[in-house]
Amino acid sequence: MANDISNSIDTFKGQFYGGTRPNRFEIVADLPGGGLIDTFHAYAFNLPEVSIGEIPVNYRGRTVYIPGDRDYNPWTITILDDRSGTAASIWFALQDWQNKINDHQENVSAEGFASGNRGEWTVKHLDHHAERGKSPGTLKEVKLVGCWLTNIGPIQMNAAEKNALVTFTATVRYDYIIPNLTTATSQNGKVIGQETFPAQSKK
Repeated sequence: MANDISNSIDTFKGQFYGGTRPNRFEIVADLPGGGLIDTFHAYAFNLPEVSIGEIPVNYRGRTVYIPGDRDYNPWTITILDDRSGTAASIWFALQDWQNKINDHQENVSAEGFASGNRGEWTVKHLDHHAERGKSPGTLKEVKLVGCWLTNIGPIQMNAAEKNALVTFTATVRYDYIIPNLTTATSQNGKVIGQETFPAQSKK
């Protein structure tokens, strides 16, 4: 017999623990030469998208899908521009990094920049619940390994624009990610990612 699903709002409240917030995050993104994209100026981004390809196998009019290989899409972040302090150097540091990968005028790469000088960037999704005086916990943490810059987006100017701040995008290519599965725990205290899947029964 299937479990009854109650329509009571109290049932929903009893099974919902407050949700998470998209505006609570932390990013550590070191740039070659000592630059930094800090949490305060990394304005918006998605957690990196990952996928596993599929291999279709046709058999007697039906298709079976076999798991294939992993693929990682480029990662784009939006950066809040600023006029002084650390943030003022972000746009210049990104330009310098990309120029060392391929110089605008000389059409060469700086020593070591063709394959080296790739960073490891860490992205965290933070909890919005925290005890007074303590830092919020980490809900999700992903490390991007082998980061290098592919694109610096345009900065759009508009004389008619009102009540807006300047932002620009940066697109990063990376080799792979390492999700930290020990940071998140389920309601019963088990570490997510350590579940045991039951063996498939044979009929």
